[in-house]
Amino acid sequence: MKRKLTKSHASDAQIPMQAKKLMLVNTLRSIGQGMLVVDLALYLHALGWSTAAIGSVLAAGGLLGVVLSPVIGIYSDRFGRKPFILFYEFLTSGCALVGVFSTDFLLLFLAITFSGFGKADAGSPSPCAPAEQAWLATFILTENRGKVYSLNNALSFFGMAAGAVMAGSAALWKGFEFGATSYRFSFFIVFILYLVTALIIFTIDEGEALYSRKEVTGILEKEILNKENSAVFKLAAINVLNGIAIGLTGPMMSYWFAAKFGASTTQIGGTLALTFFATGVTSLFQAKLSRKHGTIRSIVVVRFIASMLLILMPLLSSYILASILYMIRTALNRGTQGAQQALSVSLTRDRRRGFASSINSLSMRFPMSVGPYISGYLFGLGSLAMPFYIASGLQISFAYLYGRIFRTYEFRLKSHASSG
Repeated sequence: MKRKLTKSHASDAQIPMQAKKLMLVNTLRSIGQGMLVVDLALYLHALGWSTAAIGSVLAAGGLLGVVLSPVIGIYSDRFGRKPFILFYEFLTSGCALVGVFSTDFLLLFLAITFSGFGKADAGSPSPCAPAEQAWLATFILTENRGKVYSLNNALSFFGMAAGAVMAGSAALWKGFEFGATSYRFSFFIVFILYLVTALIIFTIDEGEALYSRKEVTGILEKEILNKENSAVFKLAAINVLNGIAIGLTGPMMSYWFAAKFGASTTQIGGTLALTFFATGVTSLFQAKLSRKHGTIRSIVVVRFIASMLLILMPLLSSYILASILYMIRTALNRGTQGAQQALSVSLTRDRRRGFASSINSLSMRFPMSVGPYISGYLFGLGSLAMPFYIASGLQISFAYLYGRIFRTYEFRLKSHASSG
């Protein structure tokens, strides 16, 4: 079936309306995620859940995402991206209703597991993230993806920051309720947000490939598949280094701040909110860097700087200095997410972008789940510094290999338009 350039793609000077709608969905979704990153563990603790139970439900949600992401990514290439995203919005909205009306352990456990509540996913509809990343690429010219995905990443973190602030100022907007029930209003806000995002998705066209899709067979098709698969699995291989490094530090930072400096929940919450905001600003800066100096080169430079800063973290003796360095380092590191997503969806043709995004997601999420166990073990031995040194070494290696392997793809991101 032949597809042709649609009017929405006619001008690369502006972001098409369909893409803007997807970015709005991402922003609204991230507000709810930011609220529950702050509130969920506190709510479950107030209900009397043990720390083991809280950790188990968060791990279950992460594991479900790891298992389903590649399946959804691959099948979204075949059946379309919109049905999967729409189903996710309604499912998550229903899970939020469980949080509003029930305190039953089993119901909450299932709702949190299926929705992924409590994770800092920055607007990502895990486990449907591969489908959404591939869908957004449908509306964006290849040479503009670094800019658009970086902007989308910025909006995600601004939304997370807004949600964290809303949750942190609970006394101002939760009325006169106290105790565990006061957290239910967070779930109600999330319920409303996901209903709105579902309505917006209803208005978005499934999308077409940017250019006519030429069917190829035989030796040529096999050659193209081999090149695409090689690029996808090379990226997956080096993502393992990055995933372990993120898992070593990210999930355990609250514990580290409390153990090393005696920081309070309020202090840590404020640090996280400011970090989300700073990451949004950095993502905007990353978009300009990608446009001016190239997506690959800008990612490598920024990641090298962030990796070196990580070495300094355990050497500081002041919470204020450590939290400021954490904000800067995390903002630089996570600010490149959008540009990295732009590369991952540009490694294949449109019909295989869900596959590429799912492999990219799986190669990050699974090793990320290993990192906390390693850092927890090292912290238990009294080594509060070693996880940072290991993570820094892994991320320096990632940045080096990323630049070395994918520097030849720079031209493709700048001037090559996908054949669909």
